[in-house]
Amino acid sequence: MKRVNYILKLIFLIYTFYNMVSSNKVYFEEILVLLVIIAINIYKEKYNASIYTVAVSFIWICIGCYINKNFEMLLPVAALDFIVIKNLIGMVCVSVVETYFLYIGQDIVKIIFLTCVCSMFAYVIRETKKKEINLKKSLDKERRLRYELEGVKVKLLNSSKEVVHIAEVSERNRIAREIHDSVGHKTAGVLIELQAAYKLMDRNPLKAKEVLAKSIDALSETVTIIRDTVHNIKPNEKLGIEYIKNIIRNFSFCPVELKFTGDFNSVKPNYIEIMASNIKEALTNTAKYSRASKVDISIDINELYLRLYIKNNGVSCNNIKEGLGLSGMRERVNNVGGSITIDSHDGFTIVCVIPFSGGEIFEGTNSR
Repeated sequence: MKRVNYILKLIFLIYTFYNMVSSNKVYFEEILVLLVIIAINIYKEKYNASIYTVAVSFIWICIGCYINKNFEMLLPVAALDFIVIKNLIGMVCVSVVETYFLYIGQDIVKIIFLTCVCSMFAYVIRETKKKEINLKKSLDKERRLRYELEGVKVKLLNSSKEVVHIAEVSERNRIAREIHDSVGHKTAGVLIELQAAYKLMDRNPLKAKEVLAKSIDALSETVTIIRDTVHNIKPNEKLGIEYIKNIIRNFSFCPVELKFTGDFNSVKPNYIEIMASNIKEALTNTAKYSRASKVDISIDINELYLRLYIKNNGVSCNNIKEGLGLSGMRERVNNVGGSITIDSHDGFTIVCVIPFSGGEIFEGTNSR
């Protein structure tokens, strides 16, 4: 649009110069005024399109009109500039000058028509420029929000890692405390009794056997404590595909078809637990609200993401109201940097995607 504006002004300037040359004589003052007007417009377009430069340009056009009436052809250019910068006073000044020339008997009907055309063109330029500015602001705002969203995502991922690390440290401390308080004390007691039995072996064999028997009983209790501790550390049920299948087997409302790809054994347990919790919630909602006759569940695990797809063929819903169940699903996925999509047309569909890179999600892999 600016290029068209430049071309339009250039046409008016060339036409003005042509009319001046076509007259009998061209005076130095006329050429000087035309050059000054051209210089002011170049400066205005490249550096400072303010009301002051437009006003100065208009004043020199009026001076040119006083010297040579051919400069009247540049009045539409002044009107265009005043409307572009949205200055009503300047436009009134142009109208007053043209009215004056019309009053003194000059034929400027063509000039008035061109002024109207340039005014409409200037209005289009101004509105287009306003839309460009608003679009640029919207793009800048979107870019800033995207950067802020990326920052929040990084913070969530770091928080999730910190929570996992804190849980691991807490569990290690609990195990260390339990081993120290129970196994450590009993083992130290057994060691002392065995040393005493060894010293009594020659002097008092009966007493040595008695101490040795107590040591065996204490050692047996210690082994039992160690076995119980290991049993408490090890989960009762392995978080793998069988864990998911067991959840589906316990669902009796309608048939559930499960499809999966990828290696479940290499995925960290907390991600499997997120999938399992979301599947439980989705199946519970299916039984409560959907009146579905079938549920399709698909789980895909690869090097880029973990994807959970759940769809039932029940009744559709125009407005989804997220209660504790759906909001809990969304929170679980968002906390690990994933996203969740819910669609209630043609049944009810839930898609959870947890992206990852550098092996963060997999056990036994090194991030680089």
